[in-house]
Amino acid sequence: MKGLPFRRSRSTQFLLRFPIIFSAYWLAWQTASLFEVYPNVSAFYASAGLTVCFTMVHGLIGLPALYLSIIAVRILDLPAPGFTAFDLLDPMREICVYGLVGAHLRQSWIRPDYRFSLPIAVRVIYSAFLASLLSAVLATHTPALNSTPAEHIGTAFLSFWGGDFAGVMITVPAFMILYRLFSHPLNGSTANLIGAVGTARPLSMALYALLGLSVAMFSAALPAVLEVDTRIAIIILFPVVLAGLSRGTIVGFLVATVSCAGLLGAGWALGFHINEPIEIQLILALAVALALMAGASHDDKEHAWTLATFDAVTGLPNRYMLMDRLEHALTSARRTKTTMAVMYIDLDHFKEVNDTLGHHAGDQLLKHAGERIRNTVRTSDTVARLGGDEFVVVLSSVDSIEGADHVARNVLSALEQPFSLGSRAVTISASIGIAVQSTGSQASEDLLRQADQAMYQAKTGGRNRIYHAVMPFPGTPFIQGALRKGT
Repeated sequence: MKGLPFRRSRSTQFLLRFPIIFSAYWLAWQTASLFEVYPNVSAFYASAGLTVCFTMVHGLIGLPALYLSIIAVRILDLPAPGFTAFDLLDPMREICVYGLVGAHLRQSWIRPDYRFSLPIAVRVIYSAFLASLLSAVLATHTPALNSTPAEHIGTAFLSFWGGDFAGVMITVPAFMILYRLFSHPLNGSTANLIGAVGTARPLSMALYALLGLSVAMFSAALPAVLEVDTRIAIIILFPVVLAGLSRGTIVGFLVATVSCAGLLGAGWALGFHINEPIEIQLILALAVALALMAGASHDDKEHAWTLATFDAVTGLPNRYMLMDRLEHALTSARRTKTTMAVMYIDLDHFKEVNDTLGHHAGDQLLKHAGERIRNTVRTSDTVARLGGDEFVVVLSSVDSIEGADHVARNVLSALEQPFSLGSRAVTISASIGIAVQSTGSQASEDLLRQADQAMYQAKTGGRNRIYHAVMPFPGTPFIQGALRKGT
């Protein structure tokens, strides 16, 4: 019985959103009417995609309300004599078929670590393909649902399947992107965005969208100008694949939708029309499918690179990335004959916090500590987490040893402020070791080791301190320095 409050809460939340759901279905119904090619057969049926989307959010418990929404839309749109048993049975077909698709996709959608990967993209595509195929079979071969003349059954089947397929392929990915960008996941945890949004810069997105639009308009004109088959419009897929592979899912999907809209708009404006609805339906579905697969492939590589070079808890560079940044900083310092420094930071009493409040609180402390250190130094400096409670800061350019000391004191001051971990306020300190390189030829590993040894001296000297290592030449067998109180 513990699950009942959650179920009531979700039902209440669904009812509160009913006006939005009704409005969405009404708009989808009107859109489908504009593209109707046979009685009750639309070339673009977004309602099927909406059913998938709403089921992904609310689960199977919301299907009765979805069914009533579709019925209400049809009652509102059709005159009373025109409302028949068909209008009661046909929504049941849609709810059953596409509700199951939404429930299938929901299994991974509600996970806190959800990410639109290539396997997820493939799952969306094959689910849309099979569901629209089954829906078309039921709609055109079930006597109670079919009013199409026998001689047009084949064409109606293709149009029905293509309309549902295109509707799901466009509506569901658009929903998944927008929902994750502007809302929170269902369990309240922070979710990963779909794709690497950071790589999708506005100028880059605009250029790829312009490329897709240009190719689409060119494709729309070719059949009439060169008297070639209208299927030549499939060349709009090339900029879609290029955008997906280069910039990820979001840009790929954007270019796919812009290209398809441009193809339809240009064809309508210039009077060049594609003869069969199934052609444009397949182009729409293929463009989005290729955008999803190409974009997800790009994003998977970006994600793998992120896991290999960044710390999962704090989001800061890990040791691998640190050594690369440190090597670049050393090379730059030698070339410009400037001074750079490395600060090795260890949080004091972190183990006690971890043991007392738990690992989740410990991870939160590490994340907040990393943010404070990051906010204390310059954007040109590197802050990395090596593991445990240890952080390293690479100061790419400092005026002198005193300059590095000033930064270290600011870090100590920032870390001394209380941390809010849930309902608890925790106060910690830190021990910092500093190693400075001016015009010598120290290797990056030597500089990092010297800073580590200096940090150890600070920790054994009383904690909450700064220790400066003096390195007259590489391989110094011991560290000379002075313990300084960090306050």
